[in-house]
Amino acid sequence: MKNKVLQTIKTYNMFPPGEKVLLAVSGGPDSLCLLHVMHDIAAALNITLHVIHINHRLRPESASEALFVKKQGCKLGVPVTVCSVDVRGLKQKGGYSVQDAARRARYAVIRITARRVGATRVATAHHRDDRVETLLLRMLHGSGLDGLAGIPVERKMADTLTVARPFFAVSRDEIEEYCRIHKLKPVMDPSNEEYDHYLRNRVRLHLLPFLEKEFGGHVRTSLAKSADLLIMDRELLHRFVRDIYHDVASSNHDGEVNLDVMKLLRLSPALQLRLLRMSMWSSGIERASVVHAKQLLSLARNPSPSARISLPGGITAVRRYSELRLSRVAHDNHSLSFNPVELSVPGRTVLPGSAVIEAQIISRRDVTLPLTDRNQAYLDWALLERPLCVRPRLPGDRMEPLGCGGTRKVKDILIDKKVPLAQRNSVPLVLSGKHVAWLGGVEIAHPFRVTAATEEVLHLKLHQKTEKDGDYDR
Repeated sequence: MKNKVLQTIKTYNMFPPGEKVLLAVSGGPDSLCLLHVMHDIAAALNITLHVIHINHRLRPESASEALFVKKQGCKLGVPVTVCSVDVRGLKQKGGYSVQDAARRARYAVIRITARRVGATRVATAHHRDDRVETLLLRMLHGSGLDGLAGIPVERKMADTLTVARPFFAVSRDEIEEYCRIHKLKPVMDPSNEEYDHYLRNRVRLHLLPFLEKEFGGHVRTSLAKSADLLIMDRELLHRFVRDIYHDVASSNHDGEVNLDVMKLLRLSPALQLRLLRMSMWSSGIERASVVHAKQLLSLARNPSPSARISLPGGITAVRRYSELRLSRVAHDNHSLSFNPVELSVPGRTVLPGSAVIEAQIISRRDVTLPLTDRNQAYLDWALLERPLCVRPRLPGDRMEPLGCGGTRKVKDILIDKKVPLAQRNSVPLVLSGKHVAWLGGVEIAHPFRVTAATEEVLHLKLHQKTEKDGDYDR
């Protein structure tokens, strides 16, 4: 079995030398076997290990299981972090099932722990039989190719964290045999044997044994091969759709996804649905279904300029002009209201809401014009009156847009640029004295443009607030 695991790791370059790998260990047979196998091969792979155990606080045995994992780590000299999560509280608050709430809580603390210990990879003990069970479950639910492909060998998470599955080709029988040979005594989760309670248990304890009895012991191997082929097809389609996605969709500094409706509707129905699901994933929807994609397609075909729908995860989709916009921000309340803020130059200025402006002074020779990204701006540093300030637009605001040859109302500029009405009050204005130097994410002012005579350039970049930016506290 160890050779099979090494081959999987080598094939997918799963753990590059020098990496710290976080091992998710519950104490059951699969994860305990993972801990021992990975400890055995860590030196050969030139990696270090750190165990994370998550106490879901769902069963009376949870505390003793956490202690068991700590002792196992101590025996092997592997550091262990135990995290306790309130699954029931999350279930009630978010309206999730117990399994979904546990999964969300589990991956949240994995991300936090990985950042704390400096790990970029987390290894889980999902194995071949888990993949087979998932394939059958998805078939019973009527899934398409993406769902049937099931558990991938690797999966990218947020914050550059990758979930890897070194037991991808290992069967449950092999794991149990390894535990017997090496005299490992894992803890047993009684819920795994509750036949009537979970559908996966019914597949594991009844459907798969029935298929093996009726059609032969090769059933699991055959189903795993099918899943492997589906994974390859899924990856091929994903790359194809991703290339089209960049032509049809884009995102702005608020983390919104914007789709060109006319380009979308010219695609074939299958491509439309796949592209819309990719858009939902990009907007933060974890489980984007075909049903939601069809709702979005109906919205794209809706001629109403103010049509909208609500999607999972607090995402709202709105049809605006020739654009379909997905955003976590409620559009009706998407406005800023704050006193003028001094712009930190150089530095990062965190605004109320979700926007951040980064500023730096650079040399004219480092500037390449024209700049196509409207979330960035180059301004002549010598022509600006300091300190620069940032504020929302006010009634009567005017500016001289680049190449315009005269001043115009900011309101009219936003209309011409097709900035949706509900978004216009969210546009930050960078002021040089009483003059608008940059309409953030929209247009720069002509008097402050970079010319051949410019020596120093103020480079501004507008983007969505991230966790490291913290909260607005001025």
